[in-house]
Amino acid sequence: MLLFSIYGLAQQEPDSKIVTDSTFSNYENQDAIGGPKTIGAQIAMDDEKRASYFRIPIRVFKPYFDWKSKVKENTGIQFSLNYTSVFFKSSEVIDEEVNDKNSGSGIFDLQLGWTFLNRKKGTDQGTIFVKINSRHSYSNSTPPMFHGINESGYYGLPATGFRDYTIRALELNWQQNLLDDKLTLIAGKVDPTNYFNFHGLLVPWQGFMGYGSSVSGTVNWPDMGFGILAGYKISKKMYAMGGLTDVRGDIYQDGKFLYFGENFFKGNFFKALEVGYVPSMDERYFKKISLTYWNSDAYSAVNGAEIESGEGLAFSSHWFFNDKWAPYLRFAFSNGKGENAFYKKDLQIGNGIIFRSHDLFGTAFSWAQTNIPESKDQMTLEVFYRIQLTEHLAFTPDVQWIFNPTLNPGVDNLTYIGIRGRITL
Repeated sequence: MLLFSIYGLAQQEPDSKIVTDSTFSNYENQDAIGGPKTIGAQIAMDDEKRASYFRIPIRVFKPYFDWKSKVKENTGIQFSLNYTSVFFKSSEVIDEEVNDKNSGSGIFDLQLGWTFLNRKKGTDQGTIFVKINSRHSYSNSTPPMFHGINESGYYGLPATGFRDYTIRALELNWQQNLLDDKLTLIAGKVDPTNYFNFHGLLVPWQGFMGYGSSVSGTVNWPDMGFGILAGYKISKKMYAMGGLTDVRGDIYQDGKFLYFGENFFKGNFFKALEVGYVPSMDERYFKKISLTYWNSDAYSAVNGAEIESGEGLAFSSHWFFNDKWAPYLRFAFSNGKGENAFYKKDLQIGNGIIFRSHDLFGTAFSWAQTNIPESKDQMTLEVFYRIQLTEHLAFTPDVQWIFNPTLNPGVDNLTYIGIRGRITL
């Protein structure tokens, strides 16, 4: 069955790896259970040679991609390079004499997957995933990710992931498939949002940027840290997944290239269990219904604050149809506890429209009951249009409206207007 994916053209075969209809370097998705933000998925998507609907055809990189194909054939190594920039401006700030309305940041990624165990066998393969990452602000102002909390008063993240820290191994983990690929085990430095409660448009450098349009703010999501995950295919259409990760994860201290967090081996975990329905595991980016239970242990933060235990449920559903429409519906509730939790309840409704040019038009609405006492319910509306100039270059105008910004009660609403650029190799 041919699916015109959110990211390109992909040939889907039930219970098999994703094999692109036409790729530059003969790459495939090496990740068996994760979402579209995993290293394996991102490498495969960046390598897709899509149909010739692009405004500017570019073929000067053919020798480079031919070389990548030979490396993959000889060693099992696949990799990609990409750089993403974001600039935006808010209409309001908490204090105009102190706060800055403008913010900008860039992300450089080197992502690599090395399948060397059972590579030629094709089943029960073992793969090492590595993501070398640098994220940096373009000025001394607050980076885009935290601009809402520190500058405008939006209690959320207007540009998820666009922050400021020195280069580091953001992810480093081993993934092993067993029992004829029915069971997958992962151990190492992992990102739980890559595996639990995801939907097909959540990747902030390709789809929605705002927190209200991507992950659930009710969950006390940890940053990348040491963890152990397991996924099992109960049947062709049902799966179960569970994991333990460091309850806080990386705290992004300068000079710590490889840091797994300080809590896992103290017994302080972020725990998650998920069950879901998919037509096949290879269609999980496009068609999935899931329910996730999570719990985060109490722990002491870096600043000495005592963080309470968090707990909640999160439902997510997305279903791609007619090779064009990508709607999703998500809701969740929790006790609102945890260092990285924002809300007690939230609801997200969104849709993506994929055009023949590979452009993507996204709209999303969210409602949230915050974990700050006596605050009004906060709502967001995000609209973006990703303009795909070439297979490796895209620009995305993005507008976000925030209604009842929790940390800026003096205004009824505020607006973010931004532009995102992305190049992949």
